[in-house]
Amino acid sequence: MRAPFPLALLLAAMAAPASLWAAQMSFAQYPAGTAYKAPIPNVILSVDTSGSMAYCDVNGAQNTSSSTCNKTNADIRRITYVKQGLESTLLNTTKYDEQFRLSWQSFACDSIPSRDGNCNGDNSIAKFSGTHKTNFKNWVSKLSATGSTPSHNLVYNAGEYLKTTGKDSPWNAVPGTADSAPLACRRAYHIFLTDGGWNFSYGDIDGAFKEAMKLPNANATIPVQNIDSRAGTFPDGKSYSDSSAQTRIYRDDHANQTRSTTVNRVTTYYAYPTLAELAFDYWSTDLQPGINNELKSKVRKTGQETFTSGSKSVMFDEYWNPRNDPASWQHLVQYTIGYGSYAGTLKKNNTTSPQFTGGVFGMYDSGFASLAAGATTWDNVTNTTADSKYDDYRPQEMWHMAINSRGKFYPVSGGDLSGVFADIFDDIIVDTTAPVSGATSVSRSVSRVGTQSYQTNYIAADDANSLDNRWYGYVTSNAISTSGVSTPNRDWGVVDGRNTSSADKLDARSAGDIAQRLVVSYDLQRSGSKAVSFKWANLSTATTTAASARMWLNKGVTGSATSIAGDGRGEDRLNFIRGDRSKEQRSGNTGATFRNRKSRQGDIVNSAIWYTGVPSNGYSASSYQSFASSHRTRLPMLYVGGNDGMLHGISAEDGQEKIAYVPHGVLQNIAKLTDRIDPVYTHQYYVDGSPFTGDVNIGTDTPAWRTYLAGTLGAGGRGYFVLDVTNPGPAARTSTVSNGFTEDNVANLVVLDKTAAAVNDALPTAGKPADPNAHADIGHILGTPVVAESNQQRALHITRTNNNRWALILGNGYNSANERPVLLIQYLDGDKALKTLPAVAVGAAEATGNGLSTPQFLDVNSDGAPDYVYAGDLRGNLWKFDISHADDSRWGVAFSGAPLFTATYSAAAGNSSRQPITTAPVLRPNREVGGLMVAFGTGQSLTEEDRSERAVQSVYSVLDNTRYAVAASGADQGKVTPAATPVPAAVSGRSALVAQGVDSSSQTAGTETAASRTFWRLSSNDVSYACAANAASCTARKGWYLDLPVSGERVTTNIDFYDGSNLLEIISEVPASGSATAAGEEICAPTPQAAQPFRTLIHIASGKPPSVPVMYMGAGYGARFARMTASTKELRVSTKTEQLRMGNDGKNDRLARLPEVLIRPSWRQLK
Repeated sequence: MRAPFPLALLLAAMAAPASLWAAQMSFAQYPAGTAYKAPIPNVILSVDTSGSMAYCDVNGAQNTSSSTCNKTNADIRRITYVKQGLESTLLNTTKYDEQFRLSWQSFACDSIPSRDGNCNGDNSIAKFSGTHKTNFKNWVSKLSATGSTPSHNLVYNAGEYLKTTGKDSPWNAVPGTADSAPLACRRAYHIFLTDGGWNFSYGDIDGAFKEAMKLPNANATIPVQNIDSRAGTFPDGKSYSDSSAQTRIYRDDHANQTRSTTVNRVTTYYAYPTLAELAFDYWSTDLQPGINNELKSKVRKTGQETFTSGSKSVMFDEYWNPRNDPASWQHLVQYTIGYGSYAGTLKKNNTTSPQFTGGVFGMYDSGFASLAAGATTWDNVTNTTADSKYDDYRPQEMWHMAINSRGKFYPVSGGDLSGVFADIFDDIIVDTTAPVSGATSVSRSVSRVGTQSYQTNYIAADDANSLDNRWYGYVTSNAISTSGVSTPNRDWGVVDGRNTSSADKLDARSAGDIAQRLVVSYDLQRSGSKAVSFKWANLSTATTTAASARMWLNKGVTGSATSIAGDGRGEDRLNFIRGDRSKEQRSGNTGATFRNRKSRQGDIVNSAIWYTGVPSNGYSASSYQSFASSHRTRLPMLYVGGNDGMLHGISAEDGQEKIAYVPHGVLQNIAKLTDRIDPVYTHQYYVDGSPFTGDVNIGTDTPAWRTYLAGTLGAGGRGYFVLDVTNPGPAARTSTVSNGFTEDNVANLVVLDKTAAAVNDALPTAGKPADPNAHADIGHILGTPVVAESNQQRALHITRTNNNRWALILGNGYNSANERPVLLIQYLDGDKALKTLPAVAVGAAEATGNGLSTPQFLDVNSDGAPDYVYAGDLRGNLWKFDISHADDSRWGVAFSGAPLFTATYSAAAGNSSRQPITTAPVLRPNREVGGLMVAFGTGQSLTEEDRSERAVQSVYSVLDNTRYAVAASGADQGKVTPAATPVPAAVSGRSALVAQGVDSSSQTAGTETAASRTFWRLSSNDVSYACAANAASCTARKGWYLDLPVSGERVTTNIDFYDGSNLLEIISEVPASGSATAAGEEICAPTPQAAQPFRTLIHIASGKPPSVPVMYMGAGYGARFARMTASTKELRVSTKTEQLRMGNDGKNDRLARLPEVLIRPSWRQLK
């Protein structure tokens, strides 16, 4: 049991005299320094405005013989469809604003920049937004059709424009502004739409392309001619063969062609390349030799792939597969649209001509296989036959261009183009809207029980050069000696010289074992028990879409449309989540399009691991003692949340998973775990909260003790769930405890589930079903649980209350619909009702972008039921909730509904900002004047923006002057009640406190084993809580504060008491940064800045450093040194003389234990 607070100080009969958060935060979905968004790409749009683009649709077929429109379709010309498609996709929405940089051209304005054809000099590349978007809109509105089809001009202009250097280079951060170091990972795309075969005569055109094609004589050639059929070397050193089957698909193997003009009896010769050759040239040539080659491979198909046509076949290596783009240099990828009856169907001339069979959104069907295997070949599109029959032969150029540049071809026979444009732009921007992960391994949470320690880790996208962002996580175990030496836990095993992890164990299971894996979920659509074994056959088949698990797994929500059936792959996705790997893309099986995983176990980032062993909550009831005795040999378990959508229950004995739970609140988004390419996988949090357990008596007349686990989703969703984990089975070599972790017992394993997806995902929009599990006052609950000082395995949140019921007590978290701070009291017995204690009304000033953080508990009379709860919120308010009465209708906010204190920092007069409180406060009696010291730190690290926030944060310790009495009669007999005197009073700001500080001049480097640490002294300003009657200049204070000195430093970890004393041990830090995933940030790789953690020891009441040396500095313990650098995560080990802090960075800190007489509180003396 936690030591009770001294009645001598708390009972009256024995007493001595911000800036505001914007609503709905966007929580960071990546650990700092592991992800970034690639620069937005350059996109050049080229539109065919030849005369045939004025032809009209007639009953769905193109009228190719005349430009006279059918009366019923008078306005539906090809050019009109183009304009409508661009308007609906790009101009009538903000979806793509600032997602790419755009340039445009047509036959009427065929240069960049151009002042012709309504381009008005505005078509140079720039970010697609604002004025540039308006200019594009004006250009689109004035598109008209006339003339021939000199397509080469447009393709040539696009490629040559991307070779521009200097101030006007399209690769500069801001084109038109000099840039000495353009980003080396920006991609470039050309979208080219035409309705027929290209046709032109050199005598009829002018411009840069014509000049570039000029030859000195009839026998001369230039490099672009037949470049796709000529051996060469790519910028990365890769050799291109002119005879390999791997390159057959790119080659046309036809002889060079020339054309000539004769003017005034002077003949000039010109090269006559194909569009496919131009496309190959602009893909295979480094367009910017002065910029480093740092583009990552765009791999859509890993490994080898075989295509077969009849008796012929070819096996592409990954590099040569046209699906993939391995180019690391600056190059141009072509997205081509063949529009109309010729360009949209690739008129088939004979059986040896390319036969496109892929449809509008496919390129790799039987027609492609025939070309790749050599059963058909590309037609000669530059001979005289093609000159006269260009619409028969040359539309295939669009397909060939796409293949030669690793792009895509879209054949559209007519009609609406908005779907095609949307698919193209979605495909282009997917590289920049989805953050790319870098390979990072970080130890996150550590837990120690006896001589064993347990540690979680994650790997962020170890395969960073492909789209297979294979995040995973694992748990390991070590044995810890009394001197702090760590060695692998032999019971878990060793693999390849390292600790065997929980992921190793899970991955070693056979497919049959995985099919029997115990995975539990919660299906709201089921009648009766909602708890269900997570298998497709067990999910409700109800046709209503509201919160249907089948609908979510089938991806049955598309825009405003909903469908239970969706894409029909829900069962495959469910099995994937359970651990089936047969549909991962690399398996090669039918329908194997899902993401490749490194491990079945997902990454574990923010969830802190929790150990549950023998019941040890310390209740004195004989029934509890019997319960503890009967379960003394149950299997010790570890519980931790994972971003594979599950809470994992793992045997602490050997690392084998025994149970997994998929909360209701992750079902809406869990299908995204299978995403690989379309759409690309994007990491996000799922079950990212920290679980904990507690023992409860849910019996009425007869005691019925159970061990319950409470879990939250953290940044992955809202709410909480409760499981019954009483009987995980027997420990090794025992058999006295039953095993409740079975499919037959699933209905009894889930006590309740009140989780829901994030508000922005769950709110109904345009017909999207609302989540019936959502509650307006329940948000994302983050943070680690508060535990008893004397028992680190007892979470204080699961407790008996003063109305003699058992409950789970939590802060309501952040991003609730009501955005206000609320204490949640979830009853675990009886009707399992939820009692809410809001600190403020909906719509009040303190109910904007707010929420209640982790609470702390005060049991004044040591009866095992908390009487008061303290908790902070995001607006810096420290609230005190009164739950001391036997009737819960009388529970509420103390101090007449006002906060005890509001944390505010003022840099200058009239310029103050609120300081958010995201951790639990800690409590100690004030021995000088009575009452209670409430200490807490400020700061948050919830969003990407928070990581770079530099506002000053602080540590406070304020006096709650309330005294208490025990009711002698009435309904509250034996309960605690506030005394009449002194009148309980809130603390009115910093002016009532004494400032403490860090002495920067005392900075001292450690030596020897402490050489990696730096140390500082603190101030020792007196804090007088009471003044003597004859004191002339004394001002009584209500506590102290310490402004954290390093820019960006904050407290986001619960404060502890050091060595059981009145000294606060505060871990503060400047958070790690470097995940550039916010809009507008452009980098080519993560630029992680490691967290800067600090340890501070300071007395909760006096605000002074320890009176004895504590911190080991190498040559001894430093007097008055009370602040030092530290590790981000650490194990705590106690010896007889020292406290050891074993850091996850391999650095260990030594701290002297305290002499009990000097500093440790003696509860016996204080009573």
